[in-house]
Amino acid sequence: MSSEKSWNSAYGRPHMRFGTVVADPTGRPLPPLNWALLILFIALQVADVVTTNYALAVPGNWEINPLMEFAQAHLGPSWWIPKIAAAGLAAAVVLHIRRPWPIACAVSYYVLIVSGNLTCL
Repeated sequence: MSSEKSWNSAYGRPHMRFGTVVADPTGRPLPPLNWALLILFIALQVADVVTTNYALAVPGNWEINPLMEFAQAHLGPSWWIPKIAAAGLAAAVVLHIRRPWPIACAVSYYVLIVSGNLTCL
């Protein structure tokens, strides 16, 4: 018969302290798939900024995202700084989760965004 401690450590379950879930204290490295998706996510952020700048230079195009439109109106050419800050925060969160599906969803979304920007060129 296994004790609860060995069951949790054997199956990688999160540890419980006073009813709250805490991060796995073993400090296991991030899986390679998560690293690949994180690098792709960062590359897509840069591609989004570059393709958005080029697409907005074409007459008849406009920013669909109201938050980015607000940043463009108030920050001018430095509109991308809050976007990169939010992407950096998202990347930091990815370093602490073990499942690849959240970052895979974000990568899929930004593939669509960058593709849309490229079609506007």
